[in-house]
Amino acid sequence: MNDLLHIIYCGAGGTLSARHCAAMLRPDLVKENIDGEAIEWAAWRLRRREERRKHLIVLSDGAPVDDSTLQANGDGYLNHHLRRVTGEIEQAGDIRLAAIGIGHPVERYYKEGITISSPEELESTLIQLINRLLIAPRCSRP
Repeated sequence: MNDLLHIIYCGAGGTLSARHCAAMLRPDLVKENIDGEAIEWAAWRLRRREERRKHLIVLSDGAPVDDSTLQANGDGYLNHHLRRVTGEIEQAGDIRLAAIGIGHPVERYYKEGITISSPEELESTLIQLINRLLIAPRCSRP
């Protein structure tokens, strides 16, 4: 129901910079997003890579929202879909999934979620999260 638009701000193997993050805040970009679909697509791309350890970090401005999808399927549809997708990735255990919410809590969707109050906190929080993902032992598979 929504136009398909996947934006890669910084691909795997690339160097994340402030320029990449600033692009996310462009006012001309549509603010509707189907998070579950985007995460499925990113996980599919990541699974095709050869690295043994895989981490997917989501930067989010809140809950998934798309007016057309919600109008046709009800208010809880996108939230349910996101929870299903994150649960499937976490259960598969081949990708370590984490998220940073900018101004909106993400802990309800991601077991490893952190909420910050402003974009200025992003750099230090991202470094801390990457450190935690690389050093902390992976939870055992169910």
